[in-house]
Amino acid sequence: MKKQILMILGLVAVLSSCSNYNYYAVSNKKLNSSYRTYAWLPESKSKASNIYDNDIAADRIVEAASAELNKRSFKLNNKRPDVLIRYTAVVNNETRSYNDPVYYDAPGRYVPRFGVHRGRAFYYYAYRDPFPVYVGTEQRRVNVKQGSIMIDLIDRRTKKVIWRGWAEGELNNPEKAIDQIPKVIENIFKKLPV
Repeated sequence: MKKQILMILGLVAVLSSCSNYNYYAVSNKKLNSSYRTYAWLPESKSKASNIYDNDIAADRIVEAASAELNKRSFKLNNKRPDVLIRYTAVVNNETRSYNDPVYYDAPGRYVPRFGVHRGRAFYYYAYRDPFPVYVGTEQRRVNVKQGSIMIDLIDRRTKKVIWRGWAEGELNNPEKAIDQIPKVIENIFKKLPV
C-alpha cells in the first residue's frame, strides 16, 4: 500500500513538473571549437512585446542565456566575440477552436407499468432515467496568448545565424511567465549541439 502511494505521489510530481512550452532548435552546422566567446547585440536589435517588454524580463533572459553559455565553456568578450547573441520574445493573441461533444439528456420521468403478482394484475409507476444520446459537436472558440522566446547565435564574421533555439507556449499568467524564464532558457539551450 505504501509503495502504491509513493508511486502515485512520484507520478504526480513528474507530471506537475512538465512544462507547458514546446522547445525547438535548428542549426546549419554543429558548433565547433572555434566558437568560444560571445557578446550580446544591443537591445535595439532584440525585440520584445507585451509581457516580455520590460526590464525585468529582459534581464532574466540575458542572465539565464549567459549562464547557460558559461556552463558550456563560452566566455563573454565584448571586444572580439566569435558569436553574437540576440533574443526575440513575442506574445501573440490567438484564437483556438475546440470541438466539444454535445449530448441530449432526456429528462427522467415516471412511466406507467403493468405487473402481475400472485395472479392479480396491477398498475404502478416506475422512474425511468434514459441514457444520454450523442447528437454531434459544438465548436467553441477561445482567445489565448501564445508566447515565444527565440535565441539566435550569429557568426560574427559571416553575419549568418548558425543556431536558433526557441520555446513556444500558452501564457495564462504574466507573473508566472516571467518567473519561468530561466527554466525556459535552460531548456532551449539543452538543444544546443556543442
